[in-house]
Parts: sequence; C-alpha cells; structure tokens
Amino acid sequence: MFDNLSLGRILADDTEDNTPACPFPKGRFPEDTPLAMAYVPFQMWEKPYEADVGLSRGTIFPSIDKPFIGEEAVKNAHTK
Repeated sequence: MFDNLSLGRILADDTEDNTPACPFPKGRFPEDTPLAMAYVPFQMWEKPYEADVGLSRGTIFPSIDKPFIGEEAVKNAHTK
C-alpha cells in the first residue's frame, strides 16, 4: 500500500484515490508560502547604555536588557 516511505512521508499508491478527505480551501497566500512566519516588531530608538555598560550587559538597549539569572531564580523562588 505505501511503497514510497523513502521520501520522508507516506504517499498512497496510484491504485488508491488520492483526493484529500478534507481539502483545504484556497487562501489568499500563494501555495509556496511557509507554514509559519516569525514577526519581529520594530525596536524604537532609545538612549543607549554607555559602551562599557553595554559590553558588560550584552546589549546597549535598556528595554531589551533581560539578564539570565539561571539557578539564582530557583533559589530565590523558595525564599519568598
């Protein structure tokens, strides 16, 4: 029944009806549009950190300065 598994997906033989059971309606996007697209909003300009601060923080923009605190967060969660 399924002879072509080497393609990485299961395709039916030519002997079966290949009509989809639940066909997807044609949308407004072309057929080759990827399934998901990431959206990244524009970053608004702001006064950056000084160079030495930006280098130590890993960014010059205060609004995206999200330090990774790792195990410290777990330790502090038990003390509250």
